[in-house]
Amino acid sequence: MAWIIVPVLAALAATAASGAFAVRRGLFRLQSNVELAWREFALQLRKRQEFVTAVTTLCSRLMRHDQETLNRVIESGRAVMSAVERADIPALASAENAQHAAVATLIDLAGNFPQFARSRAFGALVARLATLDGRVTDRRERYNGAASLLNLRCGAFPNRTVAAFSGFSRAELLVET
Repeated sequence: MAWIIVPVLAALAATAASGAFAVRRGLFRLQSNVELAWREFALQLRKRQEFVTAVTTLCSRLMRHDQETLNRVIESGRAVMSAVERADIPALASAENAQHAAVATLIDLAGNFPQFARSRAFGALVARLATLDGRVTDRRERYNGAASLLNLRCGAFPNRTVAAFSGFSRAELLVET
């Protein structure tokens, strides 16, 4: 009788082990997707920040009297990039909100200057900024999709058990700005 039980238990153990390895591979792939989505999101934020810096430099030539607004744009941009480098998602959300408000104020104030108001080039810069914002939003949605899928899998049995033993953790979602 024992000669039947031992092979059956060995087969069950082998099946469970192969299933655990398959789950681990799947979680590893999902974690890699989240990391790739984060890198793409961070890249788009860097591109937007470089562009905002260029627009701020352009505006500073005529808006010397409004240094407070220019400084808010610069400081909020630094806060965004600092949060990205640290992967600090709560800080990133507040920094992005501050940056959007500061840039909107800058664009509104620049529109009061005739040199900017009637300039097609400045209008093109504002349109390019909107395009970059759209790309950031797209990458944010991709990251949130990848993170949601990882979180779903990490919360379901048997993935939850494998994730706990393999060191996988849930990913924090980005907040829409």
